[in-house]
Amino acid sequence: MILKKILFFSLLFLSTIDSYSQTPIDTIKNSERVVVKMNNGDEFRGKILSRDQNTIVLETTNGTLNLISSNVRSINIDSYKGKYRFPNSNETRYFFGPSAIPIKQGKGYYQNVVLTTNFINYGLFKNVSIGGGVEFISLLLGNPIWFLTPKVGFKVGEYSHIGGGFIMAGYAGEGTATLGYGVYTIGSSETNLTIGAGYGLFSGQFSNRPPIMVSGTHRVGNNFALLTENYFIPIGTSTNYTGTFGFRILAPKNSFDFGLIVIPEITDVIPALPFIGYTRSF
Repeated sequence: MILKKILFFSLLFLSTIDSYSQTPIDTIKNSERVVVKMNNGDEFRGKILSRDQNTIVLETTNGTLNLISSNVRSINIDSYKGKYRFPNSNETRYFFGPSAIPIKQGKGYYQNVVLTTNFINYGLFKNVSIGGGVEFISLLLGNPIWFLTPKVGFKVGEYSHIGGGFIMAGYAGEGTATLGYGVYTIGSSETNLTIGAGYGLFSGQFSNRPPIMVSGTHRVGNNFALLTENYFIPIGTSTNYTGTFGFRILAPKNSFDFGLIVIPEITDVIPALPFIGYTRSF
C-alpha cells in the first residue's frame, strides 16, 4: 500500500509540475540563456533571437532552431554554468548507493537496475525526497521484493553536502530489513567522492558494526563519466568487500550505467558479475 501511494503521488506530481515551473516568456531577455522543453520531451538550450505567437527562434551551440510555439511546454532561465553542454542528469546516485546531493524539489527519476528492479524517487521538498521500488521477477511469482528509500540532503559548502536516509527492503514471508545511513559528499555534481556509513536492523537485531561505503564519479566528457561504488561489510569478526567499477553514458534526461561487480570471496568461481542500469530523469 505504501509503495502504491508513492507511485501514485509521483505520477500525480509529474503530471502537474510543468504547469507551475514555466517562466513567463515576456520576462526573458534575448541575452539570457534558456531551457526550452517541448511537448514530446525534447529539450533545447540557447538564446532566444526572436519570438511571436507562432515561432520561437533559438540560437544554440549547434545552430539556429525554429520552434513552433504551440509545441513548447515550458521556457525557463538556464541556471547551469558548467563546462559541458548540459548538467549531470544523474547526480544524486551512483550505481545504486546515494550521494549526499539531494533530489531537487519537483524533480525525480525512474531507475532500472540489472533489468529486473525498478525504482521511482521524487523530490517532495527542497531537501527531502521519497521513493521506492519493486523487483519484477519476484512480483510475477507472487512474492514481491520491495524497497522504500526516503532521503534528506543538505548543501553545507560550495563543494560539500551531507545527507542521510533509510533503505528498507521486504520479502513476503521473510520479514524486512532496514539500513539507516549517513553520507558526506565532497566535490561538484560532475566530479565527487562520497563516504557513508550506516546501521541495519535485520530480523529484529541491530548490526554490531556499520557497513562503510566509498563511492565516486568523474565526468570526462559531455556524455561520459567514470563511476565506482565500494562497500566494506562486517560479517562476524571479519569485513567483506564488494566493489563495482564502470562508466556512465549521459544524456540530458537519460543515463546508462555499465559496470563489473567484484566480490573477492567468489573470484575463484566468477571473476566479476555484470551490472547494467538505466535512469530517466523527469
